[in-house]
Amino acid sequence: MKRSILLFVFMLCFILFLATVTLSRATNYYVNKNHSSANDSNPGTLNSPWKTIQHAAEIAVAGDTVFIHAGNYREAIYFDHSGNQTSGYIVFTAFPGEKPLIDGTGNTDASNGILLDKSYIKIIGLEVANWASNAIWIEGASHFEISDCEVHDVPYGIGVAYGSHDFVFNRTVAHHFDLYGFDVSPNGIDCYNGTFNDCISHTGRDRDQNVDGFALGHGTQHDFVFNRCTTYDVFDGFDISSGNTILNQCLAYNCWNGGYKLWQDNVRLINCIGHSCPGAIVELDWDEQPGTTWLINCTFFNAGTYTVWVENKNDRLRMYNCILAGGDNIGLAFEQMGVGNYQGDNNIFHNDNPYRAIVVAYTDEFTLDQVKNGAWTSYSGQDAHSLVEYSDINLFVDPDNLDLHLIGSSLALDHARSDLAPPVDFDGNLRPSGDGFDIGAYEYQFPVKVKENRETFSVSKSFLMYQNYPNPFNSKTIISYQIAEPGFVEVEIFNIHGQSIKKWEKNFQTIGMHRVVWDAKDNFGNPVPSGPYLCRITNGNKVHAIKLLYLK
Repeated sequence: MKRSILLFVFMLCFILFLATVTLSRATNYYVNKNHSSANDSNPGTLNSPWKTIQHAAEIAVAGDTVFIHAGNYREAIYFDHSGNQTSGYIVFTAFPGEKPLIDGTGNTDASNGILLDKSYIKIIGLEVANWASNAIWIEGASHFEISDCEVHDVPYGIGVAYGSHDFVFNRTVAHHFDLYGFDVSPNGIDCYNGTFNDCISHTGRDRDQNVDGFALGHGTQHDFVFNRCTTYDVFDGFDISSGNTILNQCLAYNCWNGGYKLWQDNVRLINCIGHSCPGAIVELDWDEQPGTTWLINCTFFNAGTYTVWVENKNDRLRMYNCILAGGDNIGLAFEQMGVGNYQGDNNIFHNDNPYRAIVVAYTDEFTLDQVKNGAWTSYSGQDAHSLVEYSDINLFVDPDNLDLHLIGSSLALDHARSDLAPPVDFDGNLRPSGDGFDIGAYEYQFPVKVKENRETFSVSKSFLMYQNYPNPFNSKTIISYQIAEPGFVEVEIFNIHGQSIKKWEKNFQTIGMHRVVWDAKDNFGNPVPSGPYLCRITNGNKVHAIKLLYLK
């Protein structure tokens, strides 16, 4: 018995020893083409770095990290090895504080900047531009992460295909492309289990093309999540042909056609915002297979043709706690006769054209008055607790400047269906703020009442600063905040070097909501360069700050 125990202990120690040896083999390598002694025959150390990233991609194995210094690397990258679950990822990352460029200018040997067909790979902080096809092309890969990268000036941004699965994109920006920013397309083998966090896709270069910001191609792809992603200045913002997909706190605006184009079954938009699209803000497109789309606590504003459009009566729409407002033509549209596919309640209907708040097959049309007096509910059996607003200025802080935060007197306050309302709003504020949940993507930050010297005052719960809107922005952005006590307030913008570039005159402000508009110019009226900025607001001894991203 003792011998068996000793043998077991020996084997356990040996396994732990092997694991320690394996972990200790992880190596940090360095690439710095601008170093005076850079050469691929070097050992790849900080003081004796490699010259090319491709050499690192041929050498690095599971657990290794490659640090890449700033420089213009005119080479296409492909990987020889995969990482693994035991030894870890192979990591290719920009050296801290630097941004290497994978530049395809003049390259005739390859069309894609980075080709990833291996698994357990992380790519962090790289800029990829000027390639003849994709900035990054991924096929048959799994368990990879792409974070804090920028791709631009390419026909295609980032393509994911051929069964790639279990991957994450974090804070990656695609801009100035011809056909898509991000596209997960089946190419015969469906992709699945992908997550996009805080990614941005904007600015199609060719208005004659059907340019997508984020696309999930047709097929039976499934299980994707978009958290806090933004798209603008493309043909269609989110073109979603993937089942079991969630879009949470996403934003689509200034799209040439539509904001959210939804095809598959069980697609859910939660806390999403869409505005300023000449076609539809949301459209349920028929893929010849019935499906269900959920719209929960969303705000859709300023559509040219349809705010929400359902193409086929076999696609089911579930819409709760949403605001449909500012539409030039039709608010809620059903292309075909019959509304048995629709269930909804606790919504707010507003439309600039009050005569076409809801339209069924262009035959049965309901005005705002008819929705308010119950004619729509009698017709459909739905929206018994929904509301009608006749002026958008009674809903939002500043609809003319597209600040869609709720005002304190908005009908949306405390009127949402509580069992479906998400726990946070578009800004990340907790729900509820008042006595009940609010309709729409924003939860109004309710004041509380306090008594002082027998007088009642309305005092904000706290000194709050909201994320600027829009963000990123390419012309102007609105910075909103509320203060808890009257006093002098200072608003200041800093660049990434900590230099103050824009300061508003300090002035005395009362309790409540305030805002400033920044037009991306410094104190002297000079335009500032693209990039990240910090906005700091000081109220007495209290300070808040947010990050802003300006993209020309």
